[in-house]
Amino acid sequence: MQGYRFSTDRRLPERDMIDLADALAVQLHQTLGPRVYMLSRADVRDLAAPYVDDLAAEDQHDLAWMVWHLFQDAYEMELRAA
Repeated sequence: MQGYRFSTDRRLPERDMIDLADALAVQLHQTLGPRVYMLSRADVRDLAAPYVDDLAAEDQHDLAWMVWHLFQDAYEMELRAA
């Protein structure tokens, strides 16, 4: 993922942030499985850092929040389905 499409000197457009957050969430979930639901936002930030270190600092911060919220939403959906 790093740099191939999302690298920029300025803030990313919202659509690109959403696409990147989705891709990163899938990548992390494939690697960690359901353990992603237990991650703190700081954990998500640390795990995502190597993938997004070419983004503006504000985008890195926002992306960690977006991915963490995706995990929280997915966890709630799993609980409701059970």
